[in-house]
Amino acid sequence: MTIPLRIEEGTYHALRITLNGGFIIMSARDGILFGEKMNVNMIKGIKDVSPFKAKIKARLIHPDGKEEVFEFTNTLTQLGEALIADALSDRGVTLMSHMAVGNATGSKTSASTTLQSELARVALDSTTQGTAGDDNDVSWIATFPATVGTGALVEAALFNNVAGGTMFSYTDFAVINKGAADILIFAWTLTCGAS
Repeated sequence: MTIPLRIEEGTYHALRITLNGGFIIMSARDGILFGEKMNVNMIKGIKDVSPFKAKIKARLIHPDGKEEVFEFTNTLTQLGEALIADALSDRGVTLMSHMAVGNATGSKTSASTTLQSELARVALDSTTQGTAGDDNDVSWIATFPATVGTGALVEAALFNNVAGGTMFSYTDFAVINKGAADILIFAWTLTCGAS
């Protein structure tokens, strides 16, 4: 199959052609035609590249002292991205101050502004920036003590207010069954960039 590609001097054009589970990128710059074949796994790798990635660790501490540890990643919301831009432009924004947990998942996206079904919200224990090689990390710690956030938890998020506010980032995860006497501690670390 022949597909016409219009080439103009000094401009860049790209054309994607799908072939048997992969695709070929054809591009032109200054009258020179380039081609590169990429497979589906490479595409997935590109999709996963983000300037902001979080590693979230949750520790569920039972009354007998036994612990369960869970790890998952996050989704940065569109309002969260805007909040970062506002902070960088010194607009005096309110930064993260609370973490919430909920007991429903299914239809959140980066455009979401709330959890599916918020169960409890607590003030952050701490907010810290990393040092030396980790100075592009920000870590938030929050503790849901006994009797707070009891239930089958499957979602969590960072907010900048005790109620409402901007949902900066959220995560969905396999169920964590928090009993009334259990303590749940989240360590939410956001890395800005790839370094």
